[in-house]
Amino acid sequence: MISFTSFAKIQVMLQKIIVYMSLVESDTNLILYGVHLAAVFRKELCLFYRTTGGYQADLTDKKLNNYRQTLHEDFPQLTVSLLVGPFKGDKLAVTLADKHEAILLVAFSSMFKKLSQSLQNSPIPFLFVNEHSTTNPDFSKIFFPVDLRRQNRDAMKWILYFGKYTPGEIFVLGANDKLKSNRQMVAGNLSALKKMLVKYGISHKIYRGSSNSLGIQNEGYEAANQLHAGMLVLLGSSAFTLLDLILGLPEEKIVRRAKEMAVLVVNPRRETYLVCE
Repeated sequence: MISFTSFAKIQVMLQKIIVYMSLVESDTNLILYGVHLAAVFRKELCLFYRTTGGYQADLTDKKLNNYRQTLHEDFPQLTVSLLVGPFKGDKLAVTLADKHEAILLVAFSSMFKKLSQSLQNSPIPFLFVNEHSTTNPDFSKIFFPVDLRRQNRDAMKWILYFGKYTPGEIFVLGANDKLKSNRQMVAGNLSALKKMLVKYGISHKIYRGSSNSLGIQNEGYEAANQLHAGMLVLLGSSAFTLLDLILGLPEEKIVRRAKEMAVLVVNPRRETYLVCE
């Protein structure tokens, strides 16, 4: 029996929080996050399993239905759907978003490399959770490192959503670039974010980091880790080098290092879909 400590009565809407299931015991960690987010954003929870050549339909359906039944018993107000299919490669997130109303996908940190192609084409963010984490979902402290890219404005939408619907504080760390033009771009991003946070009365602190735009995400991770933040929000890579493909993307390295902190990665190469409020 899965045990969750609290759940707010929610009004279910069509959009869905997708939990990428592996049908292992640690799936309960992902489901915890899925339930919490479905409650926060008043969305439907969808348990998703991607089939492969060795797919055992009866066993898979039984496990998924057991999860759904347990959730129904614990949270009768929560709508839980099941989705099984062979969605592949770079079209996975697009298919989930366009055909199944997904607004966010929750997955294990160890799945990052497998899901990286999909993320690079995704109109929805991916929330990565370490499968060995022992902490409950906690969005009371959210860290967001900001660099010079204008695409930070898309990630800001999610900062705003979490700030509006989860009680807590937003910590923003701005890059400290040497070139005046780069500093101006960072300042513009920080100013736009501050205006939104002030407008909605969201508690926040904005700091200037010591790293430039290339290193601010690592500095943001270190700061978030020291303050025991519950989530780090990252804007994904805009371009990829051969070294990235060999050694891993910068955001992948941070996701791997984050043990007790969830990491939300927003794709900068596509405009992110909006959450219906």
